Amino acid sequence: MNALPCTSSAPSSASESFASRFGGILPPELTASAQAMTWSEFRAEFSGASGPIRLGSWQESDARGGRKTFDATFGIGDSIHSTTATSFGPIDALTSMLYDAGIHIEITAFHQQPLGLHELLHGSTATFVQCDIDGRREWAMAIDASSVESSIRAVIGAANLLLDRRRAARPSLDGSTPLSAAR
Repeated sequence: MNALPCTSSAPSSASESFASRFGGILPPELTASAQAMTWSEFRAEFSGASGPIRLGSWQESDARGGRKTFDATFGIGDSIHSTTATSFGPIDALTSMLYDAGIHIEITAFHQQPLGLHELLHGSTATFVQCDIDGRREWAMAIDASSVESSIRAVIGAANLLLDRRRAARPSLDGSTPLSAAR
């Protein structure tokens, strides 16, 4: 299954501080931890781009009452899931789809910023989400030319970070035990 392409670019230098480029747009909860990170380190810590959940396709169409119907195909582990949800917005539809697939994720914080001031990412949107699964929380981020796709990628990234067993040895930013360590 092919994942949707990422349309954003990274800052020119992987060793450049994330905070020096984007510090003003970070949610306050991430500012301190990002200060000393390079762009590469920040992406590795918060992107959640790889993990058990992969988005293959995402489409929306009009439905009754101002709602939209969202159709998606996900890879979750070794399984492929095709699903549909009707909702007022894509994030509500996405969390409903993940719930139906057994991933009970809750968004506890959502921050979104246009990146028009940065020459490499002009017209892109950065989305930062904090999500919870079974009492464990993680921040994730995504950057994309589409604010909707940026949001979808950030939520999937948070789910991947929460579900990824490789994070078992590292405590979360909020001090909670990582999900995989509780198993």
